[in-house]
Amino acid sequence: MRELYIRGISGILYVALILGSVLYDQLIFTLVILIFSGLAMFEFQRLVNHKSYMPIALVILLVYNFYQSNIDTPELHYPLISVIMAHTFLMYWLFSDKAIQLGYLSKTLLTIFYMGMGCFFIIVLGGNADQFQPKNILLFFVLIWANNSFAYLVGRKLGKKPLFPSVSPKKTWEGFIGGLIFTFITAYIFQNFYPEQSIGSYITVTFLMSVLATFGDLIQSQFKRYAKVKDSGSLIPGHGGFFDRMDSAIFVAPWFYLLLNFNEYVS
Repeated sequence: MRELYIRGISGILYVALILGSVLYDQLIFTLVILIFSGLAMFEFQRLVNHKSYMPIALVILLVYNFYQSNIDTPELHYPLISVIMAHTFLMYWLFSDKAIQLGYLSKTLLTIFYMGMGCFFIIVLGGNADQFQPKNILLFFVLIWANNSFAYLVGRKLGKKPLFPSVSPKKTWEGFIGGLIFTFITAYIFQNFYPEQSIGSYITVTFLMSVLATFGDLIQSQFKRYAKVKDSGSLIPGHGGFFDRMDSAIFVAPWFYLLLNFNEYVS
């Protein structure tokens, strides 16, 4: 009970910082995500026994140019392709029975394209300074948090059938389904406030986000197994580190961005 209480308090503070910054000012939100992302990337590099400042420097450079409207939406297909390639490798690693050894180059590329670009696309979701759209960021985080929170709560209470026991024994099918159901409910409520999109669009986005958020969490668990540790850090009581807290968001953000701009990229 004490663990759940601590987890709840630290989670509320984390959520309050993100939501408060989104609603207050885009620049403040950008700085908050950059700080959180830098800490998550540091924790990731520590997991894989790697050290490089280039990824966070690259993210800062990209964010600055995007914020100043020097990068347009069509130009972001190159970062998207790099992310998809990184995610393809990570999914292969997740389902493969082979032991994969990560060399210096692999660690650097994963830090840039998996972690760095994932963090970059969290910021990109709101648009640049000329067209800030906080509702996209709100929808993204609210659905991620609803899925992860209720998957944890339902799984803790009712979970019996392991979802992926070789990587994360505590995750269950009951938890996944519970997270999915409550995320659908959250999307339905959100649609009443922002009815620009149909409920069908919200349902599609919700389903994909729940699945992708689960994979993001499992992949982060894979890295913890690689490093033989329980948590990526200890900066957030009850949650571990910032990589533990942001794993789903980092993995889902590029795909959520692609969904938001799907028509533009396929036209």
